Amino acid sequence: MKICYLGYISNETVRRMVKWLANRGHEVHVVSPIAPSEDYMNELETVHFYKSCLNSPFIKSLPFYSSWNHIYPSIKIIKKINPEILHVNNVIAFGASLLLSGNYPKVASIFGWTDITGWDDIILISRIIPNQWIYGFILRYAFRNVNAIHCFSENLSKMASFYCRYNDKNKIITIMPGVDTKRYNSNINSLEIRKSLGGESDPIVLSIRNIQTVYNVECLINAVPFVTKEIHNARFIIKTGQAYDINLLNKIKNMVKEMNLQNHVKFIDYVEYEELPKYLACADVYVSTSLFDGLGISNIEALACGTPAVLADIDSTRNLIKKGLHARLYPPKDSKALAKEIISSIKNKEKENKEIHKENFKIIKEHYDFNKNMEKMEQLYEALIKKHKK
Repeated sequence: MKICYLGYISNETVRRMVKWLANRGHEVHVVSPIAPSEDYMNELETVHFYKSCLNSPFIKSLPFYSSWNHIYPSIKIIKKINPEILHVNNVIAFGASLLLSGNYPKVASIFGWTDITGWDDIILISRIIPNQWIYGFILRYAFRNVNAIHCFSENLSKMASFYCRYNDKNKIITIMPGVDTKRYNSNINSLEIRKSLGGESDPIVLSIRNIQTVYNVECLINAVPFVTKEIHNARFIIKTGQAYDINLLNKIKNMVKEMNLQNHVKFIDYVEYEELPKYLACADVYVSTSLFDGLGISNIEALACGTPAVLADIDSTRNLIKKGLHARLYPPKDSKALAKEIISSIKNKEKENKEIHKENFKIIKEHYDFNKNMEKMEQLYEALIKKHKK
C-alpha cells in the first residue's frame, strides 16, 4: 500500500506506527510542518519525509499563523504523492489539508484530549472551551467527510461521537496502539539504571508524565512528605519529558526546595524511548497523576514491565481495571490518598508479586499488544482502499 501520514512527526506513537508499516513493506510517506531529526531519518530510512511550511508575508499576517502556514504546501505534496490512503493524526491542526488534498480514502485519528479540543492546558480548556465553536465545526465537518475515525481508547471514541452526525458514528473504530511487549516486559535487566538513580535498596517511585498542567505532577510532590514520614528512604524520580512547560517545571522544582525534599526527589531529563523500559522496570511503584488521558500508554507499559502502578481514578484508568488489569486508583488531586496507596504498595511488596504481574502481562498481550493492533490498522486500510476502488 502507498500510505501517507499527515501530522506532527515528533509524536512517538506516529513514529512507531510509521516504522511498523514501513517494515511490513508498505510505501510510507510522512508530511509534517516540522522536519524530523537526523536520528529519526536514519532510523526510518525507507520512509519518505516532506516538510510542509509556507513563510509568505501574507500567511504570516494571518491570525494563528502556525495553524495556516502548512495547509497549501501539504495539499500540494499529497497530490503529488497520490497515496492509496491518507491518515491524519491531528484533525484540528490538519483537517483543512486532509479534506482539500484529493479523492483518497481518509482516516482521522484521535490520539488524545488535544485532538478533540486543540488545547494542551486542561485548566485553560475549562475556562474557554465553550467559546471554541471553530474547533467543533472543524471536527464535525472533518468527521462527516472522512472514511474512518480512529480512536485510541473507548473514552476517546465516546468523545468523538459527540461531534458526529448519527450516520457518521458507525465510522468510529477503536484501535489501541498499545505496547511493544517484546520491549516492555518483566525480563528487563534494570540494575544499572537503579544504581544510577540512587541505590539498590531504596524504594523508587517513578513518574514519567510530561510537565504540563494536565498531568498534575504537583500532586505527587505534595504526597512525598506523607510517604517519607513512613518510608524514610523512599526516592522519587520525575522525568521531565520532551514537551514541558518551563514555568511549571520551575514551579515544581521550587516546591521541592521549599518543602526541603531535595534528598528524596530527583529530576531526570528526556529518556529515549528505547531506554524507557529499563526505568519502568527498576521502579518499585509507578505513579500517574494525570487528570485526563486518551489511553495512557505509559501506564500500560509500566504494568507490562512488572511494576505496580498507582493511577489517578479517571475514565481511561477505570477502563484498564475493567479489562482486568491490577492497579491501584486514588481520587485525582488527593495527595494524601495518593501517598496512602504508594505506602501500601511498597509495604505489601507488590513489586515481588509475580502472579499479578503475569496476569497483567497476559491481559496486555490480549488487548494492548502493539503488533496485534497494528495488524488491525493495516486491515482497516486494506478494507477502505478496497471499498474506494469499487
